[in-house]
Amino acid sequence: MAGSYSLYRCAVLATSSSMLDSILDRNSPIHMLRLTVQMDGETYAEGLDLKAEAFYDRMRAYPEEKIATSPPDMQSLLDTFQYLKSQGYEEAIVTTISGKLSETAAVIRRAAEAMADKLKIYVVDTGTTCMPEGFFALEAVRLLKAGKTAEEVVDYLERLKPRCEILFGVHSLTQLIKTGGLLRMGAAFNDWLGLKTVLRFNHKGTSHLASVQDDEQLIERLIEAIIVMTADKNPAHLVMSGGYCGDYQLYQRFARKLHAKTGLHLEHGIPVSPVVGAYLGLNAVGVGIVERLPE
Repeated sequence: MAGSYSLYRCAVLATSSSMLDSILDRNSPIHMLRLTVQMDGETYAEGLDLKAEAFYDRMRAYPEEKIATSPPDMQSLLDTFQYLKSQGYEEAIVTTISGKLSETAAVIRRAAEAMADKLKIYVVDTGTTCMPEGFFALEAVRLLKAGKTAEEVVDYLERLKPRCEILFGVHSLTQLIKTGGLLRMGAAFNDWLGLKTVLRFNHKGTSHLASVQDDEQLIERLIEAIIVMTADKNPAHLVMSGGYCGDYQLYQRFARKLHAKTGLHLEHGIPVSPVVGAYLGLNAVGVGIVERLPE
């Protein structure tokens, strides 16, 4: 009863960059806040009127097209919070894409301040994205069902941040150059040489791990990095998830080789959300690693 009550009075919301659209059913208690993608003068809500597969098909067909992304707009956020209040919620926990990648957390905090007299809203910048980001929302639901208060859940999520890593192998740094995600000179030089790149992303930001010549080396470097990052971890405490940007065959090669070399098994990969794919470009492949907190 305590758990049901906690979940009833406290809503859980996640931003669409979490890739949860691919795994949640319509009965999920998690509410989605949708970032937008702008292409060719049109604005699309990711995961709703722009699915990941369609987004990558378009990138493949129009490689020079300019792509921009935006946080949810203020009015839609206020409408969502007003709706939650009308449904009887007293509190809400919102898990968001890293503030190093998007202004989303800042925009949601402004909306939360505007609603402060009606709904107590906790905004958790997860410091990550993709499925590790989604894991924060799933953990929030789990803990509320177990009877934890919203304050206890938020404290848990804050302590989870340093335990999340994302590794991505990308074919080109062009999109990151466009978005300012990497030093322009170094990234442009990498692309000029035709090199592929292994990147690491966590709550501290993005770092470069390796530059390689082909997909086979890309997969090898990703696996080497995973082995290093998981060497001192209890496998039972690890949550690993795979993702890809438009090239499922490359992802399958990576997942099979990872399993053969380490015994680690990734479930079927999930297409990376369009907002994150706008940074990574086509043919990126990678893995999210979360080390659970001890209970």
